[in-house]
Order: sequence, then C-alpha cells, then structure tokens
Amino acid sequence: MVVELAPLVGTALQQLPAPFDGTLGQVFLATVAFLAVLLVGRIVMKIAWKIALIAAVGVGAFLLVTTYLI
Repeated sequence: MVVELAPLVGTALQQLPAPFDGTLGQVFLATVAFLAVLLVGRIVMKIAWKIALIAAVGVGAFLLVTTYLI
C-alpha cells in the first residue's frame, strides 16, 4: 500500500495559523513594503538627480551660447 504524503502535508499546513494574520504579522508586512518603496525611490532619485544635473548644465550652456555668441 502506497501512502500519498502530499495531501497529508497540505492538510497539516492548512491547520497552522497564518503568520501574517495577526497584528504583528501585518506590521511586519507593512514595514517590508515601506522598505521596498524606499529602495525603489532611492534608485529612482539617483537617476533623477543625474538627469536634472545634465539638464541644468545643458540649459546653462545653451543660455551662454545664445547670449554671448549669437
């Protein structure tokens, strides 16, 4: 006789309390989500600062060229 373990393990796991159902679990999930937003924001801001710096230098150079050379 062969006993299938997958249904038994699945049933046992479903009877355990979910780790994120309680208040502490939800606070943990909120903290992880907040850290993910900060990480993505930090990466985006690095790129945005570089683009803004390039734009400022480009506009400044264009201003100098159009003011003094043309």
